[in-house]
Amino acid sequence: MIPRTAKTALTCLSIATTLAAFAPASQAAEEQASGEVTRTVAVESVERAASSVSNFERVTNAAGAAVATAASAATTVATTAASTATNAAVGAATAATAAVFSVANVATTTAVNAATAAATLFQTGRISFYADKFHGRPTASGAPYNAEEMTMAHRTLPIGTQVMITNTANQKSVVVTVNDRGPFIGGRVADLSRAAAEKLNMIRTGLAEATLHVLPNAGSKQDGKTKSR
Repeated sequence: MIPRTAKTALTCLSIATTLAAFAPASQAAEEQASGEVTRTVAVESVERAASSVSNFERVTNAAGAAVATAASAATTVATTAASTATNAAVGAATAATAAVFSVANVATTTAVNAATAAATLFQTGRISFYADKFHGRPTASGAPYNAEEMTMAHRTLPIGTQVMITNTANQKSVVVTVNDRGPFIGGRVADLSRAAAEKLNMIRTGLAEATLHVLPNAGSKQDGKTKSR
């Protein structure tokens, strides 16, 4: 039989051995738990950092979108204002041009009407106009022919005489000044400058039947008698 004292000693030894066996496992468990806590903290830190970056990106994107929207709105406003100003300027210019042409037409019509009332029928017949090649060549008056001036050539009317020419086909009239002699082609009573012919709308036909009314301009004398074709 084992004495009581020996049994007690064996029991203590067994407990100590058991504690010694479990001690490493407990320490390892504590270390593992500590490691997991550390990893959890690290992961949470990373997640918080990622969340902060994501929030920053959202704020940045929102700010960028706001700037783009503001820029687009400003561009639209500027474009609209420019378009409105341009339309207003074009409208004003068009109105001013129309007013100028209206005044010019009224003045021309008034002048023609006044000339008609004071004019004397001198001649009727076929008229033509200068070819472009004569532009710049000298006339009987000494001045070069200018296709843009309101002039005409006549065989007998004094140089400087003002004549109202009326196209009988369309009743368009123009006042011209005699500065040359001609035409020397049978059947024609006057040669007009190109500008005068354009006023009578006879460029396409080249010839037109017309009446010639001599205006009472001072200092001019007729050296031909009234003729009719």
